[in-house]
Amino acid sequence: MEEEQNKTPEETKTGSTGVIILNIILALITVGLVGYIAYKNGYIKLDNIFNTKESQEENSTEENTDEEENTLAVFAGEYISAILPPEWKIQEYYDGEGSEMLVDGVTYTGLTGIKIFNGDKEIMMLEGVSGIGFVGCSHLPLFKDSSTAYRTEMEEMNEEVGMDLTTTDYTNAEYSDFEFLGKPFRRVNNELYYDTVLGNEYFEPQCEKGLATLKGLYFVDSYEYKGEAYHFEISDTASNAELELLDSVLASFTTD
Repeated sequence: MEEEQNKTPEETKTGSTGVIILNIILALITVGLVGYIAYKNGYIKLDNIFNTKESQEENSTEENTDEEENTLAVFAGEYISAILPPEWKIQEYYDGEGSEMLVDGVTYTGLTGIKIFNGDKEIMMLEGVSGIGFVGCSHLPLFKDSSTAYRTEMEEMNEEVGMDLTTTDYTNAEYSDFEFLGKPFRRVNNELYYDTVLGNEYFEPQCEKGLATLKGLYFVDSYEYKGEAYHFEISDTASNAELELLDSVLASFTTD
C-alpha cells in the first residue's frame, strides 16, 4: 500500500499512456475483424469500391458527349444566317420557288421563300409576295400598350374606303417580344405582329396580318421590280417549347 501511494507523477503518466495505446490497438483489431467478417459474408464488395472512380469517369464522359450533341448550330445560307437548336434546320428557296404568292408567268430572281424545321416538322414559313395590294386596315390587334390615337387613325382611314375594322383583344394575353431583322416583333401563341411606329412607348402593330418587309430580304422580277414583302406563318402544330425556341431562332437572324 505504501509503495503504491509513493508513485511519482511521471510513473502514473507513463502507465496511463500505455493503457491508451493498448485501447487503440484493440480498437483497430476489432475494426479489422468486423471488416473481414463483413467482406466474407458479402456485405462489402471490393469491386464496387474500386469501380467507383471508373464509373464516375464514364458518367462524366457521357455527360460531355450529351453536351456536345446539344450544341447549337450555325446556319449560313446564301441570304441569311441564324443560330439553330439541335435537330433544327432552315431551307432557303430562290428564283420563284417556295412561294405561292407570286404572279404566274413572271420570272423572279433572289430569295423567294424560307422554311424553318424541327427535324422534318415545319415550324414556320416565309414566302415572297408580289402583285397583291392592300387598302385600309382590315384587322387590328389590341394590347395593353396599344395607342388610342393609332386605333382612331386606322378607323378614320377605313371610313374613307368604306371598310370595317375588326379587332382582337390581347390586353390580358401572354406574349414574347424580340427583334427580327430590324423590327420589334411580338408573338402571341402562333401569331406574329411587329411595331410599325418606333420611338414611343406604344406597340402599334401592322394591319396586314402575316405580312412584313424585312431588312436584307428581297427578290427582283423580270420587270426589274424589287419585291421586299413577305408573308409569314407559324404552324398550328408547333408546341409551346418549339415556339419559345422559334423566338430565339428568329432573333438570331442576320443578313449579309
